[in-house]
Amino acid sequence: MADKKSYVDVAYDVLKDSYEKNGKKSVPVAFGELLLSVGQNLGINEEEELLKIASKFYTALTMDGRFVIKENNTWVLREHELLDNIHIDMNDVYSEDDEDEDESEKEKGIDKMDEDEEEKTSDSDSEEETEELKDLSGSDDEDENN
Repeated sequence: MADKKSYVDVAYDVLKDSYEKNGKKSVPVAFGELLLSVGQNLGINEEEELLKIASKFYTALTMDGRFVIKENNTWVLREHELLDNIHIDMNDVYSEDDEDEDESEKEKGIDKMDEDEEEKTSDSDSEEETEELKDLSGSDDEDENN
């Protein structure tokens, strides 16, 4: 009895075959094409079935160290890429967007301070209302204890 291969194992075979067919040159394969090829190899030809497995398959690819995602959601095998082609420039990761987020967090801090002030004001208003109610009802703590 033959063992059924996992989606990522079949994807590995597909990318390895692509590498061989392209003269041992790494050519990125779009995720959709990779999904279709894996489906064909496993006998899954219905689009609806492929769509059901797409997100799990994508997650499995990202978790498997044998694969590298390139630009425009294309995939290659790590073993066929130079480290320079895989390296992520941290300057690209920490971009101006992060600075915008920092400023936004500072603004949220200011908003939080405003909310705290409102709560303090609201608390003192509640105390005043309680005192007024006591005055209106004609009762206070000393009368209740006697």
